[in-house]
Amino acid sequence: MTDVLAIQDEISRGIVNSLRLNLGRGRRRYETSAEAYDLYIRDRSLLLHGSVHPTALLPGQLPPGIRRERPVLFEDVIAKDPSFAPAYAGLAEAYAYLATIGAAEPDELVKMRSAAERAIQLDPLLEEAHDALGVVYAHDGRWSRSEASFRRALEINPNSPATRLNYALFLLWPLGRIGEAVKQLQAAEKADPLSPSLQLVYGELLISAGRYAEAAGHCQRSSDVAECQGRVLLAEGRIDDAIQILLSAPNTRYLGYAYGRAGRRQDSETLAAVSHGFLQQVLIYAGLGDRDGTFKALDRMTGLGPVRIGRALTLPELSFIRDDPGVKVLRKKVGLPE
Repeated sequence: MTDVLAIQDEISRGIVNSLRLNLGRGRRRYETSAEAYDLYIRDRSLLLHGSVHPTALLPGQLPPGIRRERPVLFEDVIAKDPSFAPAYAGLAEAYAYLATIGAAEPDELVKMRSAAERAIQLDPLLEEAHDALGVVYAHDGRWSRSEASFRRALEINPNSPATRLNYALFLLWPLGRIGEAVKQLQAAEKADPLSPSLQLVYGELLISAGRYAEAAGHCQRSSDVAECQGRVLLAEGRIDDAIQILLSAPNTRYLGYAYGRAGRRQDSETLAAVSHGFLQQVLIYAGLGDRDGTFKALDRMTGLGPVRIGRALTLPELSFIRDDPGVKVLRKKVGLPE
């Protein structure tokens, strides 16, 4: 019986190694168990599909894949195999998403950085490790290092939709390099055309670029059709139509903004009274045309870091404050370049 189990395990390892070799150029063979690999694939799927767009979350609200109860994603994989480099890269990314929505504890920020560094130590040719380090550096506002990490990841695996998505979402978009971000998502879409999460990010990026007709097509295929389409209608000035669609959206962030634009101040203030979301508060004040209230809400949002603030400042809903000197002060506060 022992011999049979040993043979089965050897077959499983062979399958895992074959799978790993197909995932990227020049990567080492991972001698891991089928059980650890299965857990890794599950957690990677949850990370990509549950948290790829953390801007859609309210403070303290966790993506479906990232559990606040222990273990956090990929900790279960590491418990099975402490030498499996991709699990450390995934763990760093999971912590980074928690940090981006304001749900990471101080010790988890330390773990985020150490996990990314450990992944690099275990496998310097692991694309996901450099990708994760790019996300970590972006969270810290270390933009040059972040970009170098993303570029290194793409040198290793130019066909990675996850790296291209993170490069656009965590660095290019927050820095206002919208055209470059669009090119990264074009390439990501070619590699993964059926991802609803990717389509949502793509649609919202195109809205920030002012390319509303193109955005509408991506919204239709996204994971949040109502909010994405509602934003396109708002940008086109079709406020009443936007309200009807946004009423069916999973959250009310842009509904409060739309009420303000429609002159429905009482409805907007009613939402503001029950809202605990930083971005929702920003948008509600913006819809009402309240410049001071918008800046105060943005200031409360700075604790989420430069990535969130940088993306927020590109929103067309905030275009009315773009030339205000307060934007320069805000950018300096969070470590965004001018």
